[in-house]
Amino acid sequence: MNITEVELKFKIIDHNIVEDFVGKLKFVKAEYIKDIYLDTEDASLYKRGIFIRVRNETRLEIKFNLRDVLDRDRFSMHEICSEYSFKLPLSHQDVGALNNILKILGLKPISEPSMLELKDRNNLIDSIVLEKNRRVYTDGKFYYMIDDVKGLGSFLEMEAKVYNESEISRVKREMLKLADKLKLKRILTGYNELYWRKHNYKIYLQGRYLLEEDLDSI
Repeated sequence: MNITEVELKFKIIDHNIVEDFVGKLKFVKAEYIKDIYLDTEDASLYKRGIFIRVRNETRLEIKFNLRDVLDRDRFSMHEICSEYSFKLPLSHQDVGALNNILKILGLKPISEPSMLELKDRNNLIDSIVLEKNRRVYTDGKFYYMIDDVKGLGSFLEMEAKVYNESEISRVKREMLKLADKLKLKRILTGYNELYWRKHNYKIYLQGRYLLEEDLDSI
């Protein structure tokens, strides 16, 4: 399923303000999430802005913004993407749809519904592991995810599904206005970038998305 999302991420500065805010919203769920990101030894997918992960060993997820993947000279922010999700284990019905995505991204297709073949044909390894405890809330318009990410800190994500591109700017303005009230610090990357920034700064700087304070380093 192809889903276009507007997803803004923020570092939580004042936990009391955020907890008071979400306390008035509808609680959706709490969950533990373990994401294993697949990449090549030299992190070539990360450098292109392609994120392939296995979530909780139950789903294969592929996220990217095709415009960003194709135009590396254009500055961008990790806020809008297409997301494709497949239940694991893969089924024969998934092969065609998955291969279409792989073709778009310049990756090699698979002949069988096999994660092993997907990894072998594209030289993918289990690159990084991100673990987080997440609480999800909603106000009926947006979803709010409070993430305590192991080794990285606490963050709030605002997410909305947008089916008309003309609505993207308006949705982002609403999110940013609310973020000001909550005293949040905007983060222009995902957790993947924050991981590399902490553990391998050289690889981080070769990524498609960077924090504002690091843009002068490239």
